[in-house]
Amino acid sequence: ELCSQHCGTIDHIMGLVGFIFELVVLVCLAAGIASNAAVVGSCDMLNLANGSIGPWRADISGSGCVVWDKSDEATDWLLNMARVCSMMAFILGCILTTFAFFKQCLCPLPCSQIIMDISGLMLQISLALVWPMIRSQVCETFGCSWGSGATALLLAQIFFAAASVFSRCMREPRYERRKKRENERKEEQANNEAVEEPVESAAEEGNATDPAKVY
Repeated sequence: ELCSQHCGTIDHIMGLVGFIFELVVLVCLAAGIASNAAVVGSCDMLNLANGSIGPWRADISGSGCVVWDKSDEATDWLLNMARVCSMMAFILGCILTTFAFFKQCLCPLPCSQIIMDISGLMLQISLALVWPMIRSQVCETFGCSWGSGATALLLAQIFFAAASVFSRCMREPRYERRKKRENERKEEQANNEAVEEPVESAAEEGNATDPAKVY
């Protein structure tokens, strides 16, 4: 009995730790998507002498935050790579979040953990490939410095990295916990029935052999 109580306490502590990790993962995924969206929509990831630029938008000479005219920079492969990779990272972040949420809260999707690991790795690679835009032709011409969009990019990398690592430390998914509780309830019910049957049988035998009752 003492061992059972001790094991129950350990399970309770591990469940609490797993819940904390689960909460951290879900919060980091939401924050990562928000940060990645800020990168895609940013026009001040890098500050120029006469304005600022982002992967998809720019504010040059006070013209306002507008979408790049891609034809103007069609030959700048570093800028094009930053565009593609920032959008790819956003898509991979949505995939990672969807699989993590379904795995923990709803129902398992095929190969959930494998897809989460692959998407988390590709996500980090995609975000890392946005940084080389600081060596693009625009920056070589006008000079670039750190902007708020760059901070959002760094935060996105941190949030998604934390979510990918801690996704393996989460508690059991909800459907598995529900199944486990049902099995424990059935076992407890079966044990109670097994204890009650011998008692009833002994009582019946005692009544049958009681001399007073026989008389």
